[in-house]
Amino acid sequence: MSIEFEHTPHTQRGYERHEKILEAAKQVFVEHGYAGASVNEIVKRSGGSLGTIYKFFGNKLGLFEAFFQKATYEAFSHFEEQGLWTEDVETSLMNFGRQVQQMIFEKDALAIYRLVLTEQGTDQAEIQRIFMKYGPNQLNKILAGFLQQQVGAGLLQIADCEIAAYQFVEMIKGPLHFKALFGQQVSPTECEMVLNQAVNLFLKGCEIKAN
Repeated sequence: MSIEFEHTPHTQRGYERHEKILEAAKQVFVEHGYAGASVNEIVKRSGGSLGTIYKFFGNKLGLFEAFFQKATYEAFSHFEEQGLWTEDVETSLMNFGRQVQQMIFEKDALAIYRLVLTEQGTDQAEIQRIFMKYGPNQLNKILAGFLQQQVGAGLLQIADCEIAAYQFVEMIKGPLHFKALFGQQVSPTECEMVLNQAVNLFLKGCEIKAN
C-alpha cells in the first residue's frame, strides 16, 4: 500500500530514497520527539542528503506531516482490507474496536501521541492540526460512514453519526489509553472487557425506539 505525496518521485530509485527518508524520520521522531528530532540524524540514518529532504518535504514540519500521513494511511487501509464490516452491526463494531485498540496501544503510536501532547515549540499548533487531520478525524470518518449506513437501513437510531463515532472510540479506549501512556501494561483481557462493555452500552443507546 502506497500513497502519493506532493513531491513523491516517479522513478524507482527516487521512490526508494523517499521511503528510506520516511522510515528514518519515523525512527527519529519516535525516539526523540519532535523538538529533539534532528534532520541531520534523519539524513544520517537514511543515507540521503539535506538537499533531498528539503526538495521532497520542504522542512522538518513537512517531513513530520509526510511520515504521519503515510503511517495513518497504511494503518487505516486495514479497516477495509481485513473485512471488518459485516451484515451484523455488533460484530462489525467489535471488529472495528479490536483493530483500533491494536493500533493505538502499539509502542510507536503511544510515542507519537506523547509527542503531540508534549510539544511546546513554534510548530505546536501545526503538529496538532496534522495529528487531528490524519489521525482521529480520519478514523472518525470511517466509523461515522458505517454508522450512517446503519441509520439509513433502519438498524440504529443516531442523531449525529460523527459525534457518535467519536463517543464510541473514546469508550473503547476507556481508562486503558492513559494506563498505556503512563507506561503500564495493557492486557488483551482488559481490552476485550472494555470493548464488550462499550459495544453493549453503545448499541443500547442507539436502539430503535418503538412508538
